[in-house]
Amino acid sequence: MKLQFKLNPALRRDLAPGDRRRWFFSSIALRIDVRAVSIWSFEIYWKRLLLGTSVLAVVGYLTLVTALFLWLDRNEENRVTWLDLATAPVRMENLRKKRGETAIETAFAKFEERDFVEGFYNLRVGLSRAQDNVKARVMLARLYAGSDPAQALATLETGLKHAANDPALLRALFSYYAQLQAQGRALEQTEKLLDPNRVPPITGEAREFLTVVRAGLVLERDPAEADRLLASLGELQNNADALRAYRFRLDALVKLGRGLEALALPRPAAAKDSDDASELRAEAEIAIAREDATALDSALRRYKATGPDQPQNYIYAFQAWHRMKRLTLRDSVEQEYYRVFGANDAAMQLLAASAVNMGLSDVVHRAMQVAQRNRLSTFAFRVHLTELALRRGEFDQAFRLLRDWERSVETLKPMQRSYPDLVSRLVRACVTGGEQQQAGLISQLGTMRGRSGPALYSFTSETLERAGHLETARDVLQLGLRFYPYTDNLVELNERVTGRLAELAAAAEKAKPVVAAVELPNTAALALQQLDDLIAEQSFLAARELLRAIRTGKPAWIQLADQDLALREAEVALLTQDPLAARAVVRSHLDRFRSEEDALKLIRLGESLLKRERVSEARIIHDEVEALRGAAPAVASALRWMNLGDDLAGSLTSQAAGLAAIDRELAQNRPAEALRVLDYVRQKAPTWLAQARNDLLAREVRIRLLLDQRPLAVAALRELVLRAGVSRATAFKLVRDYLADREEERALLLAREIVKLLPGDAAAKKLLSEAEAPRPTD
Repeated sequence: MKLQFKLNPALRRDLAPGDRRRWFFSSIALRIDVRAVSIWSFEIYWKRLLLGTSVLAVVGYLTLVTALFLWLDRNEENRVTWLDLATAPVRMENLRKKRGETAIETAFAKFEERDFVEGFYNLRVGLSRAQDNVKARVMLARLYAGSDPAQALATLETGLKHAANDPALLRALFSYYAQLQAQGRALEQTEKLLDPNRVPPITGEAREFLTVVRAGLVLERDPAEADRLLASLGELQNNADALRAYRFRLDALVKLGRGLEALALPRPAAAKDSDDASELRAEAEIAIAREDATALDSALRRYKATGPDQPQNYIYAFQAWHRMKRLTLRDSVEQEYYRVFGANDAAMQLLAASAVNMGLSDVVHRAMQVAQRNRLSTFAFRVHLTELALRRGEFDQAFRLLRDWERSVETLKPMQRSYPDLVSRLVRACVTGGEQQQAGLISQLGTMRGRSGPALYSFTSETLERAGHLETARDVLQLGLRFYPYTDNLVELNERVTGRLAELAAAAEKAKPVVAAVELPNTAALALQQLDDLIAEQSFLAARELLRAIRTGKPAWIQLADQDLALREAEVALLTQDPLAARAVVRSHLDRFRSEEDALKLIRLGESLLKRERVSEARIIHDEVEALRGAAPAVASALRWMNLGDDLAGSLTSQAAGLAAIDRELAQNRPAEALRVLDYVRQKAPTWLAQARNDLLAREVRIRLLLDQRPLAVAALRELVLRAGVSRATAFKLVRDYLADREEERALLLAREIVKLLPGDAAAKKLLSEAEAPRPTD
């Protein structure tokens, strides 16, 4: 076979009569001559072929563009036009940006539908394509703020590369700096942004805002620099910025001793009848700086009128008069607050929280009395009083207050328990100082993550430092710096605590004599009497310090009182530590002292606890002594005389009763007691045990996680997941319950374990995506 090709430039075909050639695309003619050697002859009208191919390519391209546009336009939030698709080969970046805007609009639509998982992923994808979208960047930062504040800050700072001249982005960024108390980082950013050699330069309203912010940041340490920055500004475009600049310059001139010049400073042209809340607050700040009570009263009246049903406005007025040291006017605002919001539970708690931050315990007491008269719960006020006692270093008083409200935590919703739980763990960590108590405190802070705020880490670490637990304070600070790496207060506290620990370590290496902080009694009888008096007064911190000093100092009489000291140590542990730690102390005591007389002494301690209405603590002694093998008849008789009975027998009556007993202990944040109930139910094996298998396993997972027993929690989860049907659905529900309770870390842990157990399951992958998606903060 031979091939022959002929190129014909003609656009028209002139066909001879009888032309029997085969035609392809009306441009290629084929003739086959069958001979000994076949000849295939092709005649190609190449201009005709090129023109036809071009027409087909254009029609096909336009058809494809139209089909793709119709497919994309099914989304109501579509921002891609037909022209964007048609010009994509030469304007691909424009198409990418439009696709990003579409994803962003879809994300906001999902947020309105409360679908935060899809919304988060759409928002993240959209922002990666349309990086100059400030609204999306601020929203994504809000989503990250609740779980990873450092990532939220990085998201906002990255936006400076794409929209540094956008005032909305700058206001969001520096507002977040203020929220994180990261003044050093904010000062560093203003220096970079205001650099005259920056490309592109910051201009317009953005530059004015940055100048005012920088002046406010340097005002305390360098008022001359602040005055120079503010003097360089002309008439500001934003009224709120103008009022802030005026207030800052007023403060700077006063600090520089130029009071007459400050009085002659012209006020900005903001209208006195303005209803803008930010302008009115700035006007109030100016009045405070000038110590002008009349102007402050006028500004506060108009500010409260902008939101007469908003307690925050009245709280600000209360704080303003307090800062100005006008106590009579402050008290009048307080009474007005009680008249307006006295029956509002949330508003009264807000006032109490503000009073705690200001150190006004009398205001907290008055607010609690008003709440009692209006038949509101006083739980939050008792928590605030406990916090105030911790701030003042009154640890024994804090522990006494804790005993009044600790059992009421179960009445709160899951999302409301985090802060009372933290205060409870902090009190116990300060008073008892046990490793388990301190580990539980750090675990609670880790669970709260970004929702706690840097101030809570500062408060916790300072309280632990005041109580003498420097290593735990350092661990808390290191955890806080993971979430808030630029918070100035946390950085300073970390340096101070680390320095003190280094000094102690250096002193230990040099073998310096340790001066006892507690004077040791001269005799064993005096020591025991002093311990009994401290326990009777509920001065548990002092009792613990005395016991520690005796064990460290090793006086000559310590061998004579070793058993009695161990008994007092067990009593202090029972009265101050959680049930799990107290049980461990009692068990350790029984391992050391196993005679009949030792057991009877412990039982007598249990009887004294019963007289003090400490039934749960007496129950621990009863259970541990009863568990001894070969107990003497006298011990068994003494246990019967305690007459505690079987407190868990009611949990066996029905499945609902058993599960309710476990849930009750979990609600009170007592996982050790919940585990005791669970083990009791499994040991007694009631008839409904098999029916409640899945529910018991789900609760075991919760209990093990609360006790930091992760391998056992994973083992219980595996039993749930590997059984299809209701059992697996229970495991999925457990993850979603954790998400609903804002415990994202535990939910993510369980979701990842489920994906490992079910690697190809679509439902498990979707569950993991739900756990990974952040939720917006309040």
